[in-house]
Amino acid sequence: MLTKRISGIIIVILGISLILSSFYIKNRVRSGREQISEAKESVSKGKKLFSLNPYLKKIGKHITGSAERKIKEGSEKADRYDTIALWFQIGGGAVVVIGAGLILISIKKK
Repeated sequence: MLTKRISGIIIVILGISLILSSFYIKNRVRSGREQISEAKESVSKGKKLFSLNPYLKKIGKHITGSAERKIKEGSEKADRYDTIALWFQIGGGAVVVIGAGLILISIKKK
């Protein structure tokens, strides 16, 4: 019975750590999305500046093209991490419930 209780406590701690990790990841993703938004604004300002002249427009496309690719990559990466955080929350909740169940079973059998 003691091993079930200890296992349950360890599993609950693992579940809580998964949930806390998901909050950390979501916080980092939120800050990354803010940076992506600022970068999008800067690129859009640059496009407006270079769109005044047809020759400058070609140069502007070349300059802003790499920035737009990096923004797209960053956005995709943020989406992946957001999905990971969601699964950490779901998995962490399930693990906490399983661990709590083990603890309750070990207590009731006494």
